[in-house]
Amino acid sequence: MMPPVVIKSETLAATINLNRQERVPLYQQLYFEIRERILGGDLPPGSGLPPTRQLAQALGVARVTVTEAYAQLEAEGFVTSRRGAGTFVAVGLTLAGEETAASSTVRAGAPPLTLSAWGERVMGLRPSANLPPTRPDIDFGFGRSFPHIFPYDIWRRLLDRYLSTDDVMLSRYGSVAGFFPLRQALADYLGQWRGVRCTAEQVVIVNGAQQALDILTRLYLSPGDEVLVESPGYAQAFAVFRLFGAALRPLPVDDHGFPVELIPAGSRARLVFVTPSNQFPRGGALSLPRRLALLAWAQTHGAFIVEDDYDGELRYEGRPFTALQGLDDDGRVVYLGTFSKVLFPALRLSYVVLPPDMVTPFVQAKGVVDRGAPTLTQAAVADFITEGHFERHLRHLRQAYGQRRQVLVEGLDAHLGDKVRFSHTPAGLHVMLYLPEGAAKTAVVETAVVAQAAAAGVGVYPGAPYHLHTPAPPSILLGFSGLTEEEIAEGVRRLAAVL
Repeated sequence: MMPPVVIKSETLAATINLNRQERVPLYQQLYFEIRERILGGDLPPGSGLPPTRQLAQALGVARVTVTEAYAQLEAEGFVTSRRGAGTFVAVGLTLAGEETAASSTVRAGAPPLTLSAWGERVMGLRPSANLPPTRPDIDFGFGRSFPHIFPYDIWRRLLDRYLSTDDVMLSRYGSVAGFFPLRQALADYLGQWRGVRCTAEQVVIVNGAQQALDILTRLYLSPGDEVLVESPGYAQAFAVFRLFGAALRPLPVDDHGFPVELIPAGSRARLVFVTPSNQFPRGGALSLPRRLALLAWAQTHGAFIVEDDYDGELRYEGRPFTALQGLDDDGRVVYLGTFSKVLFPALRLSYVVLPPDMVTPFVQAKGVVDRGAPTLTQAAVADFITEGHFERHLRHLRQAYGQRRQVLVEGLDAHLGDKVRFSHTPAGLHVMLYLPEGAAKTAVVETAVVAQAAAAGVGVYPGAPYHLHTPAPPSILLGFSGLTEEEIAEGVRRLAAVL
């Protein structure tokens, strides 16, 4: 048996680069360097590493640095040590460039990793919007917040309150259903300002409305079940329903919202998804006769309604419309709300108000897929509400965003007149602008407008992904919440020149 080849310390040291300016400890740098040489085949299996004293001298480091690096390599199985003999590269590792009989068989005959049916549906989804190729000077992206409006000084103080004093909260997992003081604060707020009838126990905190839709779909829909949706409507909700194999039946919305009277007589829909307070993305509110008719239909047909109240607080004339859920006496409405539009998008905190019979299944399902939203963030939001900051912030938002929307509407009326149409309902954070219809295909019209507006330094977004009926009327979306009034006016002027 041939004795193992021992790598000379000078030879190994010449291939190793240690940076004493880095924050990574030298022993860990050395560990990574030697590991890479082993995995790359430069240090063959069975070869001996230099003695620690010699390698340390060659590298100009303390011996303990080499000793700790060797110890880490041995703990992870890259090397073995034999008392009195030294440290050797482990035998039996499949290194880079080597091909065993098993790996050869895998390459030759085993099928590639394939997606599930769910994964295939994910890959088949089209993007929700076409983004401008470059960041425009004036970006009418929607769902954004204007950074100077939110009171970040108060928010930092609330966070620091728990970071500084509440070690118990930070050292434990929170409730799957959410931080109870926040659930109570939301129940009080929603009852007073949105007309929602609920207890704190019916409120569950989620990481965005998409998570709530995902859980509800898993719990209450089977492949092939029919879902009634608005068109145009919320494309991300369409995607969730489609991923679980639901059959979408779109109904065309008008100035009075979801057309309940157009539900087919033979419909066996299990779920209806609506945005009653401010229809997304067209604009407008669901009329009272239709609200009552929809509730009656759901009760008669054993279906439930998901009410997405994504920006119901942001109405700029009069008091915000109360929620559809407040009219529900039969436990048919699931109410979705979010902080993304009224606080800031990166918060990723939403809530769902469930009928009593749906609370236990929902929370149990949520516990399987998600342990809960960050308690620290929830505690800060709870204090933000209970100490009155939330109501003051909403008043500020309504004034600031109301003025921005007015500038947008006045600009569209002045520069485009009757060439375009849009909802004049004073609510929300964007306008869906219906373009002049010509002989060209809708997608071509929208693509041309988006591209030419981008060339003029203006970012606008196509409406086609939100329409389920074809051919869809050409439309674009203009969000105004992330722009100044001056930027809005200039953006409309440039867009008008393009059109």
